Amino acid sequence: MKNRKLPKIIYGIIGLALLCSFSFISYATKTNDIDQTQDELDKTQDEIDEQQDKIDKTQQEINDTKNKQKKLEDAKANMEAYLKDLNNQYASISEQIEDLNRQIADKEKEIEQTQADLEEAKRVEEKQYEDMKIRIQYMYENSQPSFFEVLLEEGSFANALNKANYAASITAYDRQMMESYMAQKKAIADKEAELQGEMEALDELHASVVEKQDEVSALAKRTSGKIGQHINDIAAAQADLNGKNDALAVQKEVLAELIAEKKRLEASLEAAKLAEINASLGNVSGVQTTGTDHANYGAYGASEEEVTALAVLIHCEAANQGDAGRLAVGAVVMNRIRDPRFPQNTIMSVIRAPGQFSPVTSGRFDLVLQQDLGSVSQACFTAARRAIAGESNVGNRVFFRTHRNNPALSGLIIGDHIFSYTWNFAPESGVPDKKPEETPPENPPEETPPEENPPEENPPEENPPEETPPTENPPEETPPEEGGTSEGGQPEGSITTPQ
Repeated sequence: MKNRKLPKIIYGIIGLALLCSFSFISYATKTNDIDQTQDELDKTQDEIDEQQDKIDKTQQEINDTKNKQKKLEDAKANMEAYLKDLNNQYASISEQIEDLNRQIADKEKEIEQTQADLEEAKRVEEKQYEDMKIRIQYMYENSQPSFFEVLLEEGSFANALNKANYAASITAYDRQMMESYMAQKKAIADKEAELQGEMEALDELHASVVEKQDEVSALAKRTSGKIGQHINDIAAAQADLNGKNDALAVQKEVLAELIAEKKRLEASLEAAKLAEINASLGNVSGVQTTGTDHANYGAYGASEEEVTALAVLIHCEAANQGDAGRLAVGAVVMNRIRDPRFPQNTIMSVIRAPGQFSPVTSGRFDLVLQQDLGSVSQACFTAARRAIAGESNVGNRVFFRTHRNNPALSGLIIGDHIFSYTWNFAPESGVPDKKPEETPPENPPEETPPEENPPEENPPEENPPEETPPTENPPEETPPEEGGTSEGGQPEGSITTPQ
């Protein structure tokens, strides 16, 4: 009989060893898949960072190009205003030149007329001078008798006097006319000199105005050239800007694709981790250490910080679940410290264990702990202290979920939560499902009622608690106050691979 049992024992040991080896190979394979997915995720994140750097660089280049284009447009506008001023100056100078040309033409006519008058005066002077010379010559050659001789010749004093006065008058007239012609000649000559001076001044002014006009024309030409260059530069800057905008659009599309790939990898990584956790736990049966759900396992030496942390977690998970519901959540945390399957041995390590409590994963726990501690009621602190003192109304159960979202689960029901020894909420041998005899859950008006959407669909929170708003982009999991499951169907409070 013993010989027959021995092979069975050996075969059993071999089978168990093969099962363990297969389990190890499967675990190792899943671990490798997780590491590979994590590497791909890290690589994708690096590509996202690199692509974001490219986008930032391109955006900076676009801003620089816009600034350059703005400066060119301002310079072009200034040049156009300057050119307009130059054109106005050129038009004004042109009018001055036309006026000077008219003045010069009039002055030339005056000079011509003066020169003609001067020539005429010279001719009259010369003729008068010649006539006077003839008369003087005649008088010299035909010298007049004395007044007595004229008197004797005329026989009359009056006639003699008249004749003598006539001769004197002719002489005086010749002298007067000569002096008059000489004065007129001098006046004409002076006027001619004055006109010549004015003509020279007009010529100089005309020359300076023409020179100024040439300068303005040259400036206008250069300004027009600069405006043309600015127009070309502005067009080139616009073309460059269009190209950079197109490049930016492409870079943003690439970034969007990388972000989508990152989200896909994150979802794949989370699913792989959940699968690894579930596979590592297997169908574990809990050990009930007492025949009743009410127990006291002994006090835990907790600091005030730990008391506060546990109270905040109870607030996030079961603020509206009454005294029994709040104590039950606190007892689960303390049970995990005592359960050898869990590597965590402090309150904070249990609370912050990866993927265990959805308020921690979503960030709500830290938000309340750091910014809204005043919203945590004294009832939550009382429940925390009772649990830390060793009191439990769930025995040594270490998992809980929202019961009304999972009515087929087996376990101990308290308020809206159902508590179990195992992660899969298998039927508890010899322990019927029941509700404790505590006061039914309270529903204060200031608290939000639990969410009704099943956790398997991972719906968004419809009625989050008033104490703390949800964080941005929360992971898809059951709302904290319901104590639901995280993504992948893992129950809240589920454990990582036991160490």
